[in-house]
Amino acid sequence: MKFIIKNYGCQMNVNTAHKITQQLLAAGHTIAVTDEDADVIIFNTCCVRNTAEQKILSHIALAKQLKRNKPNLKIAVIGCLSAKRKISGVDILLGTDNAMEILDRLGVTKRPLPMTQDSTAYIDITYGCDNYCSYCIVPFVRGRLRIRPRAEILAEFAQVKDTAKDIYLLGQNVNEYPHFPQLLAELASQDGNFSLHFLSAHPKDFDIETIKVMAKYPKIAHDVHLPMQCGCDKILRLMNRKYTVADYLNKVKLLREYIPDIHITTDIICGFPGETEADFEETVQIVKQIKFSAAYIFPYSNRSGTAADKMPDQIPFQTRKARATKLVEIMRQMS
Repeated sequence: MKFIIKNYGCQMNVNTAHKITQQLLAAGHTIAVTDEDADVIIFNTCCVRNTAEQKILSHIALAKQLKRNKPNLKIAVIGCLSAKRKISGVDILLGTDNAMEILDRLGVTKRPLPMTQDSTAYIDITYGCDNYCSYCIVPFVRGRLRIRPRAEILAEFAQVKDTAKDIYLLGQNVNEYPHFPQLLAELASQDGNFSLHFLSAHPKDFDIETIKVMAKYPKIAHDVHLPMQCGCDKILRLMNRKYTVADYLNKVKLLREYIPDIHITTDIICGFPGETEADFEETVQIVKQIKFSAAYIFPYSNRSGTAADKMPDQIPFQTRKARATKLVEIMRQMS
């Protein structure tokens, strides 16, 4: 069987796609060069932003057209989008919790795999999210927070630490893992020529103990992705982020005090409902003050079912886009 996996979205999706690929290859199947050559097309989906959702739906539509001329072609849709909505005309539809059932549906028996030789490894430590930021659909499609057993994490880490150069601990909010600094320290103290990273942190839970552990252990990479989302307290409250700009600035200050060469990256949403030009300018000034190593900047995207989608004072898309474009240019000029 020849297969293609089309992957969209976060690093957790990258990890899922990698595991499915490794299992299919171990079972003797091969990766198709083109869609036309494939027996199975697997869409591992994301729906965090509307643009991503529409892009994926258009790609699925193309696969359906191909299936009309190739009836034996199987189309599988897994991940967040299929947890959010029904998709007609496909053969396999699985959400986030049961995505690995794709193997059973394809008649593949899951088996233990040999130690990875990949230079990068990803280890899930939490699933889902309990924060319910008002703009975010993740809790609705990935579910409430679930903690992966520590023994499973340690076992998977042992499999990759001697070969992987970069190891990423993954979660929608890794800081919600119980005693996260202790977990970091335990992993970073093990033998191996690796660099340990984590994605993503949440500013409300990212604490001084984590910073101290990062500073203490050389194997922990001096980089942190700390999504600010906005530099205006009024908008942060509407977003239900549960921290203030002052809180965020203090975390940045501590990071740079303990780890002078730290690289801090962030996410920023422009044009959230109720954001005035003055509110946006507050974000601009904070971005200039912090001088992030990189920022992933997006116009606000309406997601049906979220609290923000029902808020008054929705910003026209062109205004959202213009603000995002302006902030991207400011970041470019600062780099």
